Amino acid sequence: MSLLQNTKKINVILDTDTYNECDDQFALAYMIKSQDVFNIEAITIAPFSHNIKNVNSKDSQNLSYNEVLKICKWLNFDTSNKVFKGATDYLQNGYDENNQAIDKIIKVALKNGKTYIMAIGAITNIALAIKKEPKITNKIEVIWLGGHSLLQNNNLEYNFKQDIEAVRTVFSSKVKLTIIPCKNVASNLKTSIYELNHYLKDKNELCNYLIKRFYDDGYHGKQERRVIWDIAVIAYMINKEWFTYEDISCPNINEDTSYEMITNNHKITMVNYIDVDKVYSDLFKKLGE
Repeated sequence: MSLLQNTKKINVILDTDTYNECDDQFALAYMIKSQDVFNIEAITIAPFSHNIKNVNSKDSQNLSYNEVLKICKWLNFDTSNKVFKGATDYLQNGYDENNQAIDKIIKVALKNGKTYIMAIGAITNIALAIKKEPKITNKIEVIWLGGHSLLQNNNLEYNFKQDIEAVRTVFSSKVKLTIIPCKNVASNLKTSIYELNHYLKDKNELCNYLIKRFYDDGYHGKQERRVIWDIAVIAYMINKEWFTYEDISCPNINEDTSYEMITNNHKITMVNYIDVDKVYSDLFKKLGE
């Protein structure tokens, strides 16, 4: 059912490693442009790291935080008490500290009847929040872009492999969880610089910046075509009719990151198809307004 059919806005938190590539900026802007659907409670900063670019998880917090503020300023979105820095390392490295992001996640979750956490980076902040306050597992729903589809034999995907221990923590918590896999699912969200120029060029300053980041995200080099992965999570919460999905028994995670499929565990939701044309049609319309 489309969430657009509901009259009441849904409470959301976006957990994002915003400066990592170009897709987080698109997702953040897409969410802010969809406030007819979303009551945006917070934007929390997920860690990321790149050896090639010499960015560690601690440094990434400031990079992403400043990027969020920049995008929000273009969109006239008031960031007062909205943007919070998160983990500076990963659970799999022994990190278990408090931070602003997990405190905010817990506070919002306990306040609301239901809060949806749209996670588009390493799932570290959410795992830490659940560890610190297990009571929130009954008050949140996590929609996460991470890992690969069940057709793959591993989950050596960026969001997944950065903090496998955090993934195990979230899986074992029995929190209501929807996964949008990367390979075979979100990987279909490929577009081109030509399409972006056609729909968004010179619409506004933000659109021109997004086009520039798309062409050269500062990490993978210049590309005429690429996947804007993270918009999948925003689109799923806007209209689930653009997706197909199924409930499965929550799998175990093997040492090689592959899923061990079992039949007697709690249920999670696995997305297996995206209507790409409908997602991009909505995205381009909203960003170009």
